[in-house]
Amino acid sequence: MEQHVSAIPGEGNAPQAQEKKTLKKSLSEYFTATRVAYIGIFTAISFVLRLLEFSVLPAVPYLQLDFSNVFPLIGGYALGPVAGMSIGIIKELLCIFFSKTAGVGELANIIVMTPFVLIPSIAYKYRKGIKSVILFLAAGCIGQVLWSFPVNWLLNFPVFVGFNWPLGMATFIEVWYWAVLFNLIKVVALSVVVLLLYKSVSRLIKFTNSKFTKKRQPRTK
Repeated sequence: MEQHVSAIPGEGNAPQAQEKKTLKKSLSEYFTATRVAYIGIFTAISFVLRLLEFSVLPAVPYLQLDFSNVFPLIGGYALGPVAGMSIGIIKELLCIFFSKTAGVGELANIIVMTPFVLIPSIAYKYRKGIKSVILFLAAGCIGQVLWSFPVNWLLNFPVFVGFNWPLGMATFIEVWYWAVLFNLIKVVALSVVVLLLYKSVSRLIKFTNSKFTKKRQPRTK
């Protein structure tokens, strides 16, 4: 006589449920109330700074400099690399509502800023001290300048000339040295501001985080 063995409900999904539970716990531990609050504040400041663009090189006035990536990097140092990138990505997503490039320019900005934010903030987790900060910040600057070359050539310039890839790529080749100089000026300016602001912002975050943690601790009788 054939026997039918009934499966225990949910037995096959137990590992998946455990993984989801672990992921949820990790996210809740990382995105604490204090961290989320500072991500929101830094994103708002970055968004405003993103709208305050200005030209620095008369030869290429369409290349606009802004200081919006200062706070993604400060956030990366003080709150962690994931928080830093979150600030930069959310800032650019907000800018899509004012975009003249159907969001392509914002996507390019996210791609270009990635090495500038991630290289210094990840390295900072393992090596602290002003010498290490300056060294890895310089590495992030070089990374952005090098990474911006193909992004400008294949994405930014073609979009800026009306989504015309042959014309845009040819235009970039004609002024590539100005684009490289612009990016050098930009990352150096951002780095100086980050170095000037980081310590003060870091102290503020540590102070508010300690106050918030004390308030959440239950009272003992």
